[in-house]
Amino acid sequence: MPDSPPPVAPRPLFFLDYDGTLAPIVDEPSEAFPHPEAPTLLQQLEARYPVWIVTGRHLRDLGPFLPDLNLQAIGLHGAQDGTVGGTAQSRLTEDMVAALRQMRETVPDLDGVWVEDKEHTFAVHYRQAADKQRVRERLRDWVVEAPDVLDAIWGKDVVELRPDGLDKGAAVTEIAREHPDRTPVYLGDDVTDEDAFRALAAMDDDAVTVKVGDGETRARYRLTGPDAVVAYLRQYLE
Repeated sequence: MPDSPPPVAPRPLFFLDYDGTLAPIVDEPSEAFPHPEAPTLLQQLEARYPVWIVTGRHLRDLGPFLPDLNLQAIGLHGAQDGTVGGTAQSRLTEDMVAALRQMRETVPDLDGVWVEDKEHTFAVHYRQAADKQRVRERLRDWVVEAPDVLDAIWGKDVVELRPDGLDKGAAVTEIAREHPDRTPVYLGDDVTDEDAFRALAAMDDDAVTVKVGDGETRARYRLTGPDAVVAYLRQYLE
């Protein structure tokens, strides 16, 4: 049942989202500091198990929040791989880069809307808009013009354009195949994490997929927020 607490996997392969999972959701991404126990906990988990951070952010931007950890990571919803705050490789084609540049130049100029640039990709936030419904409708008209090589991903008062086929599900599937003796454990709160929930469930009946927070989900289990995430992960150190 989706509302059931997740079990402790005997040989885990961790995939952990950042915003909303290891850190609370805030209006300004630059202020999304991790749960106080998260950095030390991640360091301890990484010493025992394979751990990957899977985020919509550019990996460079996570460095200040998780300094000196050098964790393996997937960034930009699967379009980037590398380490937190360290090296990062783009998986985008030239056509994808050109399409993203085109759409970035045509973002509607609306009150309460701001753009978070992530090198080649970007997200359009409207959490601060006075009339969110009107803004959402204008943005929907805008994304209709996106080239076929891009997907529009709608989240919590945000829409992000990402390359088609480079999602979190594809990225974590590749990694999980390299660790056939381990059970994938994926925790995430965002709509983009649903790709990973679906992909991991399809490849491994024992995969522990965890939705963090409210809302419909394909995950098998649920936790309420970062506090519950930290409490769950702490069990792997006992």
